[in-house]
Amino acid sequence: MLRWSSAFRFSVRLFQAHRTELLLDNLNKCTNEYQVLQLLGMNRSRLTIDHVGCAMNLLWNIQEGKPNKWTTLSNVRDHPEFIALRVLAQHNIDLMNDNDLVDVLYALVSFQVEAHDSLVQQLTVEGWRRLQWLDLPALSKFAYCLKRQDMTNSPLMGQIANIVDRRLDNTKDPITVSNFLTSLNSVSSPDLQERLIQKTETLIEQFNASNFRHARRVMDFFPKYKYSCASLLEKCDHFFKQNIHAFDKEHLCSISAIYQNLHFYNTDFLVMAKAKLMAMVDQCDNATSFAKLFVALSRMASQETNKRLEDKLLAFADEMHLSQLLAILKTMAEMECTNPAPIEKIASLLQKQLSICKPVQLHHITEGLVQLQYQNASLYKELEMHLKRNIMSTFKPPEVSAVIRALSLLPVDQVDDAIVSKLDAVIPQCTLPCLEKIAIFLAQLQKLDITKYQSETYRQLLKKLNQYGLQRVQKMENIDLLLHEFRRIETMHWMRKDLREGILDSCQRLLHQVTWKNVTKLSVFIMQTNTLRDSFFKKITAVIQEDITKIHPSSIYLITRPFSILKYEPSQENEFFNICIQHVLDHLDSFSPSFLTLVGYNFALSVYFPKALMNAIFNAPFLSKLDASANTLPPILSMNVRLHLMKLNRAVCIEHPEYLIPWFHSSFCEQMQRREISSTHTQIQHLLGELLGGIRYTKMSVMTPYCYSIDFEYILDNNKKPIEYLEQNSEEHELSNPLQENKPLPEGAQRFAVILLNHRTTLKYSSHLKGPYVMMKRHLEILGYHVVQIPFYEWKSKTLESEETQKAYLRKKIFTDY
Repeated sequence: MLRWSSAFRFSVRLFQAHRTELLLDNLNKCTNEYQVLQLLGMNRSRLTIDHVGCAMNLLWNIQEGKPNKWTTLSNVRDHPEFIALRVLAQHNIDLMNDNDLVDVLYALVSFQVEAHDSLVQQLTVEGWRRLQWLDLPALSKFAYCLKRQDMTNSPLMGQIANIVDRRLDNTKDPITVSNFLTSLNSVSSPDLQERLIQKTETLIEQFNASNFRHARRVMDFFPKYKYSCASLLEKCDHFFKQNIHAFDKEHLCSISAIYQNLHFYNTDFLVMAKAKLMAMVDQCDNATSFAKLFVALSRMASQETNKRLEDKLLAFADEMHLSQLLAILKTMAEMECTNPAPIEKIASLLQKQLSICKPVQLHHITEGLVQLQYQNASLYKELEMHLKRNIMSTFKPPEVSAVIRALSLLPVDQVDDAIVSKLDAVIPQCTLPCLEKIAIFLAQLQKLDITKYQSETYRQLLKKLNQYGLQRVQKMENIDLLLHEFRRIETMHWMRKDLREGILDSCQRLLHQVTWKNVTKLSVFIMQTNTLRDSFFKKITAVIQEDITKIHPSSIYLITRPFSILKYEPSQENEFFNICIQHVLDHLDSFSPSFLTLVGYNFALSVYFPKALMNAIFNAPFLSKLDASANTLPPILSMNVRLHLMKLNRAVCIEHPEYLIPWFHSSFCEQMQRREISSTHTQIQHLLGELLGGIRYTKMSVMTPYCYSIDFEYILDNNKKPIEYLEQNSEEHELSNPLQENKPLPEGAQRFAVILLNHRTTLKYSSHLKGPYVMMKRHLEILGYHVVQIPFYEWKSKTLESEETQKAYLRKKIFTDY
């Protein structure tokens, strides 16, 4: 009898296992979510924990392949059968194997189930308990789930980094390594970060087109680390260009947007993708696809195409979710959109969702609408209300500072004491970028019509803020942390002098940590501080001379920039620049036209015109390619490249006419010329007229040969007597003909150019002239001018407050020996 009973139980288990396998097979045959959910409903009583992971994975994989997946996620997430799967999972977490546990958590996170959901929390805790037993692929997936739950800085993520540090050498799976690279960057040690970058760089060549999602995640890593892993960025770029034929429109839109957000000058991929994206404008039939296309294409499309995109936007906007509306608002702001219809539409849709916006989203909405100069007092008042409410409900310094930055953009006329107290409490926890946002807001409040008590409160808070900032940088022992925080600062105007000096002193104290790996960051830091410290430049020069072969050639632009723009001349100048030039020439064929143009201009500022580089730039195929790539860049970057090409063209024509490179930018300069006549210009014109014997002896706003725009021009004969401009009429006194002739002067006569130098022409707290203005003076002298420079700090000084002292100053400048 016992033998029969045992045999019966065994046969039942065998039958149940067979039914389990049969149901799993049937699940894997489903091609859409409705088939999966229907099959689950028909077999609800037979479902086991083995079916949970399979079903959830399958449902997500089906959704991921859809162009409009974000609109259907909630339909699946809220379906009764999906809820039944969650209940089954919650009651059987202990029975799940490690892979199913991570897969179910991954599916829930992907379906945007909130991090505070009880099942998500239980799965996360159970994953933490099993941490040491998870294999590396499962561990990388678990780390990605934690990142999606905003736990990047948690102790749990730190434990994962510790495990990865010990076991990284045991994996050669590119997906696993790339997941770790993007998930652990906030808790990785510099050594682990470097190993992950190197390992990803080695393994990324194993990616194929089906691994697009993982390659895209690697690109998300670069906004923070672009300067320290240029080689990895180049390999990602190579992967996308190689596989562009296999990408669908979703992939093309997604990666194109990332390229543009990175401000990545190697735009071959965008040139290749642009034609395909243009063809999609009329093919888009759903809001999700169109939102991605709008963000990817509008920043590199013609006005006609943008008009079509804006018209289509009006039809699809109502179907878009919050993140899509935010991405479109940001893009329109970057494009400086002036079409009121789409701006009004996006603004009205966002206004309806303000109550569910997170602090950072409220910041982006405020910033975008202000940049677009959108006028709606009620919307801004509602935004102000939500921003103030969010300040009181959040305790994360980055969120508090984002909200404060948004408030500083609004015409706020009153701030509660509770908000001021909140700022007082959060200041000690802030990084330098967060302190900057709070400082700008406090400075703005000080300008309001406030009581003496409030003014003193804000003054003390600003003082405290600078003190904490100073303490923070003085305690830093890692130069990468200092350089990273400082790179995210927009301006130094809010800093007191002791904080400025403290940052420079801390950088100098940590200068021994600068190597070929982070020398580019130091160059960016120097440009931001706008100051000359000999030790910084000597360190860069030493690193370049020792390790130039280890430095990615694309870094040469940023490395040479402070030397050229700030006009620092190293003691071994020839050796330094010759090394940099040779490094570029050795890799000439691997760079985009935009890069070569920018780096060529850097060299020209320092009076280096390598003929091989000039010939590589100034030829028809190169210029055609440059034009195509510039058309894929956002407007500001595109204009930056074109201006640098014009300046380089002018420099090589003036300084090396023997190269026989033609000047072809006259019409471009005429279109770009801005003639801003300030009160200072009018004042100086009047005084010059009196000193020279009449206004007919001067010309204002003159365009020279090769299209330099100078503020004033006059001519003195060999006896230092002014020569009259006989052909001027009264209108030309106000603004001379921009195409002024350059007639031969009488023997011994001298043409003078008067240049007004504003605060942008010199270094901070210094009279040291920047490279572009040194070049301008050099070029004008080659063109036959004697250059008279009038610095703003001299003209605005207290010693020149009266008209008589101003005349005496100008008389000395005009009749000086030449």
